[in-house]
Amino acid sequence: MIQTAIARRYAKALFELQAPAEISPTAATLKVLAEAFTTSREFRDLLLSPVFTPEQQAAVIAQLAARAGGCPPLTGRFLTHVVHKNRIAHIREMSEEYGKFADQVSNRKVVEVSAARPLTDEQQAALRAQLEQVTRSQIDLAVHVDPAVIGGLRIRIGSTVYDGTVRSQLSRLRLALAKA
Repeated sequence: MIQTAIARRYAKALFELQAPAEISPTAATLKVLAEAFTTSREFRDLLLSPVFTPEQQAAVIAQLAARAGGCPPLTGRFLTHVVHKNRIAHIREMSEEYGKFADQVSNRKVVEVSAARPLTDEQQAALRAQLEQVTRSQIDLAVHVDPAVIGGLRIRIGSTVYDGTVRSQLSRLRLALAKA
């Protein structure tokens, strides 16, 4: 909880300082760094080790950010500041929070869909079109296969879940019959 609050504060500060043209490249850079921090044990150890000075750690981050392509200068200075404040361990959370701010400004929503079987391209397109019409936003659709669903769909938009699965309907029916 505290990490999320710290990450949100840093992400909001960076977001508010950015020019609109720098938002997308910054989000991409933070995502690359967060992914490297999460997947590479060596990278994570280098950034968390007291053996390396903050200047050395900042130089490594700057090189990786440059390789990510299109890293705005403000973002580079921000990352150096994060390293010097010893908050780089929260880079994944900062990236997620910054991504939320960027999606909000660009009127995009991430929608997670759970289905019993993979959806065809036509089904995904129809679902995306329907969701865009209902939410009046552009939709980034993430479809997950979950055999426990049995049939139907479970759709998560932010913190709201629309559960149209067979399992959910059977559960509601069971409760209704138990009350009767």
